[in-house]
Amino acid sequence: YVVLAPWVVHSMYSYITKDDRERDLSNFLIFPFLLTRMLHNQIWISLSRYVTAKGKHRIVDKSIEFEQIDRERDWLVIKDDQILFNGTLFYLGNLTLNGGSHLPFWRTDGVIITILLHTGAVEFLYYWLHRAFHHHFLYSRYHSHHHSSIVTEPITYRAAAWQKLLPCFMCYLLYFHYACANNRDE
Repeated sequence: YVVLAPWVVHSMYSYITKDDRERDLSNFLIFPFLLTRMLHNQIWISLSRYVTAKGKHRIVDKSIEFEQIDRERDWLVIKDDQILFNGTLFYLGNLTLNGGSHLPFWRTDGVIITILLHTGAVEFLYYWLHRAFHHHFLYSRYHSHHHSSIVTEPITYRAAAWQKLLPCFMCYLLYFHYACANNRDE
């Protein structure tokens, strides 16, 4: 996480030293957003493993094995890389894209457009991307890890190679692109 340190320090320094009109709350909140995402991931993993271990609502009548946990954990290291990747893109986007800085904290029309983008374009693209990874050429190289777990749990979907996560993440950049393109002073 040292990779993000220069941006975090710059963000905090500029937020503290600049006057109210020049402060960029969206830049300042990138790191706390990443921390809450890390906390959310850990809570979700712990809770899902607890529910799986208790076994009241299993899909498959089999308990999870340490071999599966170790395999998924090895592939789940990507979640940390993914958070670092997100942070890097958010900081770079905030500094370089027109409209990427001084994003508003809340806009109702932005929430509505985000919901429409997600249910329309992003889900559609993500579905077809996932289908493409079932092609034998891509499946054996990048996607088979996702289906190798016998006892599925909510975090099994993350057991994937970074080559699979990169195009999927590109789908989610539609939100950030929309926010930057439509950033206006109200």
